[in-house]
Formats: sequence, C-alpha cells, structure tokens
Amino acid sequence: MRKMMKTAIAALLLSGTALTPALAQDCTSPTRCDELGYTFSAEDCEGVRSLICPFDSSKYFCGEAEQIEPEVGMILYSDGTVSNEVLSDKTPVGIVVYIDKDKRFAVALEETITTWSTDSVDIQCLNNYSVYVEAASEDMDGKGNTECILSQSGSYPAAEYCNTYKPVSSGTGSSGWYLPAAGELKALSQSYGATYLPLHQLSKTQLSANFYWSSSELNISSAVVVRVSDGVISDAGRKAGTYRLRCVLAF
Repeated sequence: MRKMMKTAIAALLLSGTALTPALAQDCTSPTRCDELGYTFSAEDCEGVRSLICPFDSSKYFCGEAEQIEPEVGMILYSDGTVSNEVLSDKTPVGIVVYIDKDKRFAVALEETITTWSTDSVDIQCLNNYSVYVEAASEDMDGKGNTECILSQSGSYPAAEYCNTYKPVSSGTGSSGWYLPAAGELKALSQSYGATYLPLHQLSKTQLSANFYWSSSELNISSAVVVRVSDGVISDAGRKAGTYRLRCVLAF
C-alpha cells in the first residue's frame, strides 16, 4: 500500500500539475525602473520634485523645479529664483521691494555716494518737476530715465554707476540695473522695513534713513531726491552735490 502511494506522489511531482501554487505559473520579474523613467539619482533630483522607483529606492524620476512666487522682502538670486532664506549654494543680487501687477523690481545689496552730474544741463527728454516736486511721485520709469540721461553728452555719474553695475558676471543681475525714478523710490519706502532682515542676514549695508538720488529731474541744476525711510520727496538735490544711491533691477 505504501509503495503504491509513493508511486502516485512521484507521478504527480513529475507532472508539475500538483503541489505547485497556481500563482507561481503567472509570476514575472518586476518591471525595470529605467523602463518607467526612473533614471536619475537622489543627487540629480536635488531641489526639484521627485519620485522614487518602487522596485529600487536608489532610482529617481525628476520633475520640474518648484516655482516660488516672489514676495516683498525676499532675496533675489542670480539664477532668477527667490527665497526667504540665505542659500549658500546660490549668489544673491538684490532684495525684492516692489510687486504690482506686471511691474516688479529689486534693490541692490550695495550702495554708493556720488553726484548726479558734473555739469548744469537740462535733459530735454526728461520731465521737469520744478513747479510741483510731489508730482515726481508718479514717475515710475527709472529705466527709461536712465537711458535718456545716458543718451546726452556730458558726465552723469549716478546714471552711469547703475548702468554699469554688475554684482555678478552672468545671469540675473549681470545687467539691466538703472537709477530709480522718484516714484520707484517712494514705492521702495513702503518696503523699507522689509529689507532689514534679508540685508542683515546677508551682512550687507542697510538702507539709510537719508535721501537718495532719483533719475527724475527738477531743472537745469537740480534732480529729485527721496528719503526712502518714509517716502519724502525733496527738491534739495543739487546735481553737483553728493547723495546716496541704490540701483534697482526689474526682473
């Protein structure tokens, strides 16, 4: 009897149709990660959205970099990104100080003291605000003003300084800086307090409570100056005199 049972079991084993789980016949090897697009490493995907391959935790799929919308007080970096934090692997170029619809700009991390011009000259392509200096608060075209000033013959240290200002050799901030208009400086005054922390974190010179040059002209001998701590606009800026200067950059 035992001999007959052993013979039957042996026959079943040889046939492969018994004592073998049904699932084993359908089992296949896991899909390879690279076939699903998981072809990157964790280092490749640093700073961007990513997924880990379910079959191999060392394989990643990299998505697009997360875009952070700029806000007043953020640090602007040379790669065009912004952050509330100091990022050691990036180069800061400015502080975001104004955002309104399609217009936004950042102020430089550095400043200088210089004259507006060395000669008394009325820039014909600039508006004159000598009759009512407060009207200069409507002037938000510092870029156009700077280009206008530099198109004239003569020496204009303030506009020239911003036109050639290059805190970095390439990327955002390597060009495009200009002497802000009176209205832009007044707008900057509304963000005066928001610049303190980022400038402190970056160990850069704080914005002064004194007057700064604008690219807005008063008359043949004077240009508008603005106290950026409170937005006061003054006609006291004699072009041959010296005032502080911070360039701005539209981005």
